[in-house]
Amino acid sequence: MLSLLLLGLYWNVRRTSRPMPPQLALPQEPPDLVLLITANRQGKLEVCGCPGKRAEDLAKVASLILATKHQLERRGSVVGILEGGDFTGGADVVPPLLKAYQLIGYQGIALSPRDEKRLSVIRTNANGIPLLLPPRDGNFATFRLNGKALNLVVANLGRPPLEDEQYWQRASIYLQGLRQPNTVVAALVYVDRNEVMEIAPRLKGATDILLLDDQLPSASPNAELSPSPAKVSEKIGGVTVIALPQSRAAILSLNLWQGQSDREPFRVEGQWLYASGHPDHDQVKQIVNAYYEKRQKELEREMQELLKIAEKREYLPPEFCGSCHQAQYEQWLSTGHAHAIDTLVKQKRMDKSCLPCHSLEFRMRGVVTVKKNRGVECVDCHVELQDPATARMHGQRPGERPSTKIVNEVTCLRCHDKQNSPNFDLRTYLPKVTH
Repeated sequence: MLSLLLLGLYWNVRRTSRPMPPQLALPQEPPDLVLLITANRQGKLEVCGCPGKRAEDLAKVASLILATKHQLERRGSVVGILEGGDFTGGADVVPPLLKAYQLIGYQGIALSPRDEKRLSVIRTNANGIPLLLPPRDGNFATFRLNGKALNLVVANLGRPPLEDEQYWQRASIYLQGLRQPNTVVAALVYVDRNEVMEIAPRLKGATDILLLDDQLPSASPNAELSPSPAKVSEKIGGVTVIALPQSRAAILSLNLWQGQSDREPFRVEGQWLYASGHPDHDQVKQIVNAYYEKRQKELEREMQELLKIAEKREYLPPEFCGSCHQAQYEQWLSTGHAHAIDTLVKQKRMDKSCLPCHSLEFRMRGVVTVKKNRGVECVDCHVELQDPATARMHGQRPGERPSTKIVNEVTCLRCHDKQNSPNFDLRTYLPKVTH
């Protein structure tokens, strides 16, 4: 009897020794309909050894999604799962990523204009998950989630042409055609926080919700906006604008309740949930491990090439990094950093007092040989790549790398000092260049 008691105590201790995931902060009143949305994975299945970023791993986010779905369904909510876009990196990462999405139970995948470049490999590996492509020839792709009391339709508007009035007429007519009793219409756009100020008023009366692939505007003299850069939703131009998560560690929980009157047919709340503290999902982790086992030789080859440059302290052009980190390179091209030299050319300030901050090549070589798509580059921020000792870590799979220097305010203030950037604030500047 005593031995049975001790055995039971042993198994109870073993069972409870694993850290419990954090309690999910779900709405007190169960929503009628919930759409869980991920975005901006950019092809990364796991991240480097920086402890603060481990929650971005796909296996942890999978646990968060499934735990949230399970708890909401137990409370009576109808729950769907949607990829919100900018999820691809190199073509080789698409098959394992979509295999994981199928395992998690994604019901739709929205493609951003950047994802569309990988359309062929996405279609080959979608495994029956419906794809929402950006508009083509005036046709819009939609995702539908039907609940008990409410339905939700999400239309992918891609990157709308701001000045094309015919486009906006077609889009408004199409979206208005989706408006049915007990149906909430949402439009997904891949624009920045400034452009949404022009887009939202155009869609008033045509859509109920605008899903923005950026943070909300931090301040505006022309709208009732919160100064908090982390706010999830806001009324802009008569439309509820909700920001997709910009962190790989987060998911957006789009919560809908049936309204109490014709004047308020529904209520909506956007909430970000974070994967911090959640365990790895075992099956998704197996998919991630299999991918990196296959890719290990390529990582080692990259390390050897990088070491040759680091040991000589030579200039490392952004195209070198972009040959493997394609999604990050393409995102960098869309930032002001990539056009820092062009800025000096236009302002006729190509002088030695400005070039050290506007040109990595000038700082390392004392010359500028290429002006287009050059400026503040990979090694400017990822300074460890200049050091052979830390560059060697590049050949390890991301999750096994020890902590390296990460971009922080000290790195930025080398150039964004009080004289050159008197209004610099890392909280608002960093999202403009993050990848």
